[in-house]
Amino acid sequence: MDTPNWPEAFTKFGLQDPLEPARAAPRMREALLAATPHMDVRPPDLAEVRDLMVPGAEGERCARLYRPNGADEAGPCTFYMHGGGYVVGDLESHDRLCRRLAAKSGHRVLAIDYRLAPEHVWPAGVEDCLAAFDWLCGPGAETVGALPDRIAVAGDSAGGGLAAILAQSRRDRICFQLLIYPLLQLVERRKPRPKLLEGHLLSSFTLDQIVRAYLSDADQASELTVSPLLNNDLAGLPPAHIVAAELDPLLDEGQAYRDRLAAAGIPVSYKTGKGLPHGYFNLTAILPGAKGLVDETALVLGDGLRG
Repeated sequence: MDTPNWPEAFTKFGLQDPLEPARAAPRMREALLAATPHMDVRPPDLAEVRDLMVPGAEGERCARLYRPNGADEAGPCTFYMHGGGYVVGDLESHDRLCRRLAAKSGHRVLAIDYRLAPEHVWPAGVEDCLAAFDWLCGPGAETVGALPDRIAVAGDSAGGGLAAILAQSRRDRICFQLLIYPLLQLVERRKPRPKLLEGHLLSSFTLDQIVRAYLSDADQASELTVSPLLNNDLAGLPPAHIVAAELDPLLDEGQAYRDRLAAAGIPVSYKTGKGLPHGYFNLTAILPGAKGLVDETALVLGDGLRG
């Protein structure tokens, strides 16, 4: 199938690719927010959606708690990190996705609004996520209603990479990891791939722009908190579920991480969205089959949280 063109909200800002050079980042964020309601179906109702402030690496960060109907006073919780190449995305761009994950998994989701490039280069975003996660596992558990021993990490694209980084950094505190078409390395961006994978939603050009915006030095791409795929110490990681997109430049690295986890003895399941491009979890209104795969993934997440 053909990948969809960017909606009018993007083109009116003169954006042909969702991650043009870093100077366009503020315009891209505005365009993404304007386009989001038109690309995603309405999510299920929840018992509570509440904004709160949580610790970041430097000051507080905005976060959003999603509590589904029927959730216990205290229960499992998913710590969610949005995608967007470390440059775009926020709580609003992934609000509907987080609502659906909470409703269908049956458990709370806490989404974090970490700092973005180019204003805040690596490792600012990683450090924000680590600080907020540590708070969730400690004093924040009561505030959120989370069981500290039943916390999962999850994210899509760059957020999937952040989830993998947290799972490696805090492996003894995490019960499950959900990686949605994760961006797991920024070292190799120009490997040969079929033309059909160079779509509107992600391309080699986009990955190059991510490096320009996110890293102050391209050599930092080999750091394990940039490219968790390169980590050779995978022992003791939590069980994982990796969701892929067939029409995605990141398809190979998701498969590679699946195989490496399995070789290390980590329980890992894997699902491919056939005929779907990178980003389809946020495109349920315009891509047939996407909503069903999101719901299916949320059920897997719920099982992982229950253990």
